[in-house]
Amino acid sequence: MNKRQTETLRVAPDGRTWCGAGWHRQEAGIHILHLQGTPYEMGRQHGALLKDQIPEGPIFYFRDYVEKLVRSSGLGALTPLVRGLLRQTVGRTVARKLPEYARASIQGMADGSGLKHADVLDGCTMPDSLMWVVARMIQARRVGPAVQHRLALSLGCTSAMAWGDATADGRLLHARNLDYHGVESWPKHTAVIFHTPDVGHRYVSVASAGVLMGGATAMNDQGLTLTLHQHMFTDGTKLGGTPIGTVGDQVMREAATLEEAEAILRQHKPIGCWTYLIADGKTNEVLCFEENPRRQVAHRIGRDEGRFGYANIYLDAELGATERDLYPSYWRHNRGRQERANALLARDGLTPTDLAGVLADEGQTDCRVRDSICMLMTVASVVFRPEDGTLWVATGEAPTSQNPFLAFSLATSDRLESEPALHPGVTADPERQAAFRDWRDAYVARVDHGDDAEARRLVEAARARQPEQPLYHYISGLLALEVGEARAAEERLDRAIALGHPDPERVATFHLWRGRARDLQGRRDDAVQDYHRALSGPVDPAAARAAKRGLARAHKLRRGAHIGVDFSFADVVMP
Repeated sequence: MNKRQTETLRVAPDGRTWCGAGWHRQEAGIHILHLQGTPYEMGRQHGALLKDQIPEGPIFYFRDYVEKLVRSSGLGALTPLVRGLLRQTVGRTVARKLPEYARASIQGMADGSGLKHADVLDGCTMPDSLMWVVARMIQARRVGPAVQHRLALSLGCTSAMAWGDATADGRLLHARNLDYHGVESWPKHTAVIFHTPDVGHRYVSVASAGVLMGGATAMNDQGLTLTLHQHMFTDGTKLGGTPIGTVGDQVMREAATLEEAEAILRQHKPIGCWTYLIADGKTNEVLCFEENPRRQVAHRIGRDEGRFGYANIYLDAELGATERDLYPSYWRHNRGRQERANALLARDGLTPTDLAGVLADEGQTDCRVRDSICMLMTVASVVFRPEDGTLWVATGEAPTSQNPFLAFSLATSDRLESEPALHPGVTADPERQAAFRDWRDAYVARVDHGDDAEARRLVEAARARQPEQPLYHYISGLLALEVGEARAAEERLDRAIALGHPDPERVATFHLWRGRARDLQGRRDDAVQDYHRALSGPVDPAAARAAKRGLARAHKLRRGAHIGVDFSFADVVMP
């Protein structure tokens, strides 16, 4: 008999639904989940209490993500075969390294929810499987534009910390944006999960329905906070290590000091390339632990330093040498976002609202994505105050960091009514925000739903709301090219060029694509002029190669062919 059939849920007068020692209720769109017991029992409580939400959340989105990558490569009928092969090789290899308590948790969630164990397992092993696939494709260097687009992996998590003289009351604050896949699915079922294991420390994780481990964004009752950053454009991954998510979860369960946290991290070899940021609210110190399968480096930021901002760039030079500059727009954004975070942290007297404001920051006004911390894929946002176990969690859709943050307490495992909500986005330009929501929805329509027509409509809506944004015009032009509207594409690229951009490399790319639009209209002389302009100043390497090809022969584009637009950074990885 399926164990879900014997599960008994009780609804209490206060609105909580109970499953054994675990309970659930929802407030302002956030699932509040309290889990207690053995790993299996906690997984089963999670599965039973959120059985209707888990299939709509990120686990099932992740389960199918690698399949989307393969499908976009043009393999067509071979997609099911490749998908199965990846699951039976890479996915199962990752799964075999799961620690026993993680296996028990996964089995418990499958039993509690009535979902197939294999489906849950596939979703849980996707992050490491995806990184391995990406690394192998980077090594091969034979990846077509569609796959390159899907492998743009537009991630840009930001952590911002302040303590001592930098904060209004001297207490440490640790703010974090999680930028990840599942723009629609992750925030739809945001969950604040209070874990009370039968062995180990109590802790709280900020995640989504179906995300079992607390190893990405969490705080424990010993005053430690933890956030995880992923390094994507690197070929430094290697199967055989401990899957991600479980090690950070172990830190939250077992560590009371930064020394203990570092010792746990050093016991495990990762599969991918990661950075753990762990802050101690008792001592006002920070551990920045960077790693790949071959190297681990611990940076300690002392109590006298007072501030620390981190994006997705290794601080260690040797680890940094493994990162591949395949996508300059991504790296410019990483640098700009890290510099922006540290600049915003520079003043004294910072409050929780100020730290939430760092997460909500849109960067300079002449480009919405260049150094913005609040991005299309910002699916979860939180501010921790570990000294007293308070956390503020953002509500609503992506980008979550511009929405109200509700207060919670690790001490009570529930909402903290005595602390007011944080409102970091109240001073932002409403029209600018609305345009970016259109932009986000265009991404979801195209990438998740395959609706190119709706994506074009939404990009036009964003362009109308914010006509001063050059990248909206640029991407609108590329989408027009896809459907054979070369003249319309040229007009939109004209506008992008007229507006300019802070990065001259971007302007060079505008000229490259306008040259292509002119080629497609049979205006070869005008197209050649644009290719020369693209090469006349700073230009990204891939765009330079494309412009040289344009000089050698007229550009051709098959009608209906996908160009490979990456909405996160409004560019094309391999033009």
